[in-house]
Amino acid sequence: MGRPNTQAQRRADIMDAAITLIERHDLATLKLADVAAELGLTTNAVRYYFKDMTELLSQLALRSDVRFYEQRRRLGEQTDDLTQQLAMTIAAGLPTGAEDAEWRAIWRAVLAAGFELDQRHDVQGIYHRQVGLYRDLLTAGADAGVFTLTVPAVDIAMTLMAMEDYLGYRIVARDPEMDRATALRLMRQYAESATGTSLPAA
Repeated sequence: MGRPNTQAQRRADIMDAAITLIERHDLATLKLADVAAELGLTTNAVRYYFKDMTELLSQLALRSDVRFYEQRRRLGEQTDDLTQQLAMTIAAGLPTGAEDAEWRAIWRAVLAAGFELDQRHDVQGIYHRQVGLYRDLLTAGADAGVFTLTVPAVDIAMTLMAMEDYLGYRIVARDPEMDRATALRLMRQYAESATGTSLPAA
């Protein structure tokens, strides 16, 4: 058995290969053998880390916790300005652009879980953890007198997440009338209206 750090790197390599393949193939027909071939490995070598594509896609969906939860949670370490934190949190949740392969692959993996989130608590939790991130930031701002919330913090948080997810989808789906700048403007406008404050540039 390899060293823990080597295993972690191999798992990351496998997920990176899956992201690359998802960009080129129909997700419904993608197999572990395809991922293995992309890395020059045997299927069994990949199966050591992920027993099947369902598990691999589930872990890929959970990868969003790193980019959209853990990394955004650490934004508070960069500044004590809560308006700046909110602006940065909004900006960091959107795709970098239409070619953001990781964003697109993560959400294809999320959608692969289907429409039974009550049976998929792993995927269900992704959204709610990020709602909690926004809620806690909004609550802290209200407690500090920085934000004047027009509705409960959790309602604003859920709306921001809904906007983030859907507008982000439109960006990576290459909607010619939706780009990152437009999505960012719409989200900032809503956040400013809901918090009674102006947000600085992220």
